[in-house]
Amino acid sequence: MEKILINTYKIAARLLLARIAGFMNLRQDVRWRDYLKFDEVEVEKILKYASAAKAVYLYKYGCVSFINFNQDEVSVFLDYLGTLYIEPNYELLSRFNETHEMIPLSEGELILWEGDDVVFQYQPYVDDVAAAVLAKSTELYNIERDLSQVLDEVGKFIVWLNKGYLRANTKKVASTLAQGIRFKYRSIESVRLLDRPSEFNRNHESRLLFDRLCGYFELNKRYEALANQMNILDSITGEYFSFGTKQSEQRLLLFEIVLLASFPLMHILFQ
Repeated sequence: MEKILINTYKIAARLLLARIAGFMNLRQDVRWRDYLKFDEVEVEKILKYASAAKAVYLYKYGCVSFINFNQDEVSVFLDYLGTLYIEPNYELLSRFNETHEMIPLSEGELILWEGDDVVFQYQPYVDDVAAAVLAKSTELYNIERDLSQVLDEVGKFIVWLNKGYLRANTKKVASTLAQGIRFKYRSIESVRLLDRPSEFNRNHESRLLFDRLCGYFELNKRYEALANQMNILDSITGEYFSFGTKQSEQRLLLFEIVLLASFPLMHILFQ
């Protein structure tokens, strides 16, 4: 048994798994939940050669995990997605990606990372769990970057307030604060990144595997830090709206923000 190599990339804001499943004639109730899996048989059809121990997982939040793929094979698969009208965002891909290796021991046993002292029996769901956790970590990295940018922009308002004036026009203010609102409602969905998928609740070992990998990638600690930063964002925007502006101007500003934020929010709530 060789090392299990997992490469994960953020390739889109979202992936329409139902459309991809439809192109592939996959039954959603059997093969499709929050992710879509290409097993070694399907991978072989794409790569055009034997692909034992290879798999690909597509997640609805735009991440893709590759099991035991080299870079040429990753490129071939991404080109294949293009034939399904799924165009990868290569700027996202270059920014948000992670790699992980699980280490085999004796036949049928492995450890989850180099130096780990807990041994697991290899089962097919081990790849499923590891691919999912790495995808969650990659998406969380993307969210962390987005929130940092939003805080940098919104934080300027604190400086302006401390000086007793605002230097931005209402459109600039509305646009920036709308970023914060969009991010806040996006976080409603991103909370699910920390959930253990039901299919990983089959037995004690799969639960332990999922929780141990989440601990290794510090998903809970990182999300707690995000939650604290979200509280800061709320306080900044709240302080801005408590500033003494004319009531009519504030109503206009609020209306502009609602308009700017409404489309992403509706997309999240009604898809």
